This record gives sequence, structure tokens and C-alpha cells, in this order.
Amino acid sequence: MGSGGNNSGDEEASNTSFSRKKSYHRHTAQQTLHLESFFKECPHPDDNQRRQLGRDLGLDPKQIKFWFQNKRTQTKAQTDRADNSALRNENERIYCENMAIREALKNVICPSCGGPPFGEEAREHSLQMLQLENAHLKDEASFHLISVHFFCD
Repeated sequence: MGSGGNNSGDEEASNTSFSRKKSYHRHTAQQTLHLESFFKECPHPDDNQRRQLGRDLGLDPKQIKFWFQNKRTQTKAQTDRADNSALRNENERIYCENMAIREALKNVICPSCGGPPFGEEAREHSLQMLQLENAHLKDEASFHLISVHFFCD
């Protein structure tokens, strides 16, 4: 029995809150056109402009205020999406250019000798090879000096 009393109280509370909700109002095409054209000229109308628009269009100044807030938000979102799309395209273009340059660098030749270019690894390897060749030539030269010295004595 006690729970039945609570249910009817809950129903009354929900009925009261439901009746307090305002119904959704869609602006007419003429109102929207007028608001859109005003928005192009002035996206941030002041209180006086909102009141005048409300009188001209038969709308409450709060409705005008919220319409402009929503329109600014919508416009910013569209601009952000367009900017993001442009940045994505630019990023893709730069990525492709980077890959093409990397591929081209693989096929670069040295203008002096026609061989592969000297990158850091190639330069280090070449230096090691030259040091080994130098050591070998020194050994050979020492051997020849010893041989010449041996045969001369």
C-alpha cells in the first residue's frame, strides 16, 4: 500500500516536470534566411540587435541568442573539419614527397666517380678500407725495404 502511494507521487512529479518542458520550435524558412543574412554581416549581435531581430521575426530575444550561439558553433565545426581535411591532404602530400626523395637518394651517384654517394656509413666503410689498404702498402713497402737492404748487404 505504501509503495502505491509512492508510485502515484512519482507519476505526479514526472507529469509536472514533463509539462514544464518547452516544445521544440523550428524556425520558418523566412526566419532562417533573415538570420543567416544577418549572421554574415554580424555573427555576434548585441542585446539591441537581438531584440530588433526578435521583433522583426516574431521570436524571443533568447531564441535569437541561442540561434546565433548554435550557428557560430556549427560554423566553427565546419571550418575545423575543412582545416583538418586540408592539413591531412598536405600531410599526405609531404609524406609522398618524402618517400619519393628517399627512393631517389637510393639511386644517387657520385658526380666525380660515378659510384655510390658517400653517406655516413659509406664514408666510414671507405675510410676503414683505405686504412687497411694503407697498412697493407706499408707492410709491402717495409718488406721491400728489408729485401732490398738484405740483398744489398
